[in-house]
Formats: sequence, structure tokens, C-alpha cells
Amino acid sequence: MAEAKEVLTSWIIEYVKSKDLMIKQITAIKPDTPEADVVVEGALKNQFILVQPSLGDLGRLDSLKDKHAIIVTTNTKENMEFVISHWAELVKYPHLAVYFVNPNSSLDTRWVIFPATHDKITERKTLRKGIESLFATVEPWKG
Repeated sequence: MAEAKEVLTSWIIEYVKSKDLMIKQITAIKPDTPEADVVVEGALKNQFILVQPSLGDLGRLDSLKDKHAIIVTTNTKENMEFVISHWAELVKYPHLAVYFVNPNSSLDTRWVIFPATHDKITERKTLRKGIESLFATVEPWKG
């Protein structure tokens, strides 16, 4: 999993840089900080990125409750199931995004869900179907 973490960390750093090319709001990118695996400092907000190839513990999120937090994980069925089964916990983080990534996918390389926002605009009874549809847009991580 160390290799997966390196791949995901590199991917998310390049991804946030590319998203900032036009707006130029990033002032610093700090990898491996005490608060997060990557901190993206910006003119308008800071983002705290946790890179977790395999989801299984949300404890690191506790200190980021009111901050703009991102979890970057591999696009696996297990991680998708984790998000579905921990949905009630995840929606408590108002600024959380979860990126499911496979840089080697021939389809899209990532899909993103914002649990708190998603929970407000959809019905819980359709949660699984919606997340499975998003999951299918990226090939599963093999590693």
C-alpha cells in the first residue's frame, strides 16, 4: 500500500495544480504535514488532503471537521462499500470531498463525491445506485 499512497499523493498534487492553472489561487502545497498528507494553501481557502489507499478508519478526519478536507482513495469496490456503510458519519463533515482514483483507467481517472451536499440533494434510498453509477465511470484499481 505504500506504493499506492505514493501514486495517489503524486496524482492529487498534479490534479490540484492543473485545476489552479487559470485561477492561480494556490499559494503553497505542503506535503506530509502533521495535519494531513498534503495541505494546499490558497488565497481563498486551505485544503487538507488525506491519502488513504484503503478506507477503514475515519479518525484522521476528526481534527478537520470544519475545514475543507479531501480523502483520496483507490477506486475499489471495498472503498465504495466503505463510503456507503459509513455515509451517516461522512455527511457530518460539511466541506468533505472523497476522490476515488485510478490514474491508469482508460475511462475517466477519478470520480468525486461530496457526502454532505450529495445527502441534501438525493434520497438515501437511492444512495447505493447513485454511488455505483459513479464507481462505474472509472475502472477499478488493480494493485
